[in-house]
Amino acid sequence: MKLLLKYYIGFVFLLMLGGCSNDFLEVKQLKSLQVPHTIADFQAILDYNFAPGNTAHTFGANGSDEFIITEKRWNQLATESNAYLRDVYVWSQKINMLQYEQNMDWSRSYLYIFYANHALYGIESIQPAPDEQIAWNNVKGSALFFRAFHYYNLAQQFSFPYERSDNPNGLPLRLEPDVTVKVKRSSVHETYKQILDDALKSAELLPAETKRTNYIRPGKAAAYALIAKTYLLMEEYEKAAQYAERCLSLRGQLIDFNTLGADDPANFYEYAFAADYGASNPEMIYYSVSDNGYTTALNSVFKDRAEFHPSLLALYEPGDIRYKVYFRPYIDVDGYRFLVFKGSYAAYSYFSGLAADEIYLLNAECNARTNKIDKALDDLNLLLKNRIDHSWFSPVTEKDPEKLLKIILLERRKEMVFRGTRWQDLRRLNKEPRFAQTLVREIGGNRYELPPNDPRYTWPIPQSEIDAGGLTQNPR
Repeated sequence: MKLLLKYYIGFVFLLMLGGCSNDFLEVKQLKSLQVPHTIADFQAILDYNFAPGNTAHTFGANGSDEFIITEKRWNQLATESNAYLRDVYVWSQKINMLQYEQNMDWSRSYLYIFYANHALYGIESIQPAPDEQIAWNNVKGSALFFRAFHYYNLAQQFSFPYERSDNPNGLPLRLEPDVTVKVKRSSVHETYKQILDDALKSAELLPAETKRTNYIRPGKAAAYALIAKTYLLMEEYEKAAQYAERCLSLRGQLIDFNTLGADDPANFYEYAFAADYGASNPEMIYYSVSDNGYTTALNSVFKDRAEFHPSLLALYEPGDIRYKVYFRPYIDVDGYRFLVFKGSYAAYSYFSGLAADEIYLLNAECNARTNKIDKALDDLNLLLKNRIDHSWFSPVTEKDPEKLLKIILLERRKEMVFRGTRWQDLRRLNKEPRFAQTLVREIGGNRYELPPNDPRYTWPIPQSEIDAGGLTQNPR
């Protein structure tokens, strides 16, 4: 009990540091300061895992090629609290680390990992009665999923891209709730192995229900999706497809964009993207958001001087309903015409969770890579049939694996706008010369480039973490 109390004191301390402004979460914090000891107590700790902006995606969103900001906006950032985004936007080798500390991608994720570790430690001290086994399994399975999910997202920004060698630039893997223990960085392979181990164990414990009132608690389909995504990055394509199919057998429904009324934003949000944590979206597998609107230059798309990257907009061909569904034009106060992004699965935030459309594309890619052409075409055409105007739709019939793979990856870019996946796709595809590309940004007559496989595809760890934990910094 003394050890549990020690961990609980640390939990309360971190809970206060990571407190959310939402009233219901604040009430939860102050309602009772007793040592958690029941299954319900540890479920409540995990439920706190859901909070506005709960994944580490903002650096990747700022660094990828989905949007650009004007010179005026870039200069304005110098006078704002998030001035470090100027450096991030141009992939600077020298980032202002003092300002950089304001970003919460690292600290927020490790806070939620702490919650998961605390629940995992506590639930093991409970011997469930027969009628409590399902609830007990859900706590342990959810905690394992959350830990894997947050380590996965951290790895896309602060760990080098996956490779089978002993590259030492992985993550510090905290697997217990004692925050006083110093943990060194693991290798990249060890990082992904831990993600995979946790996700596989969670899949054995989580429920398989396919319909819920919300999707802020994971189910078996979410675990399968995370496993598939991890295997994809590890280039284990057959295993990735295996778990993608398991996921889609539970949550494989798609929205037919022909039925949305894409020209009517109110109707569109009401049907598919209402703020109900995914309950009204038939594609939802697990609901989370990546940003609360304050820590990314991407937020400028809504209110200032940013624009979607021309190369992205040019991809949408006539008949592709996604263009109307995702973007809405308006006139800025300066008379400059911009597009507003309205296609998030999280209504007014940036969706960073798991949804069926991504898993269909993942499955199609893996089947194309393993020469299962008919399966790849089935998944690709099923998705496109629900995204292209029926009068324009013509099924893809390409049988050449290389050409089909390019088509699938192109559709992935068009489909997965602003979900945080583009950065990880650039990182993994840069390892294949046929898909490698150099990112370019121009500001005030200056040209900035990010070549394939550049160390700057991995963001610096906050200096406070380097100093406190004796960690090695990522090279730039």
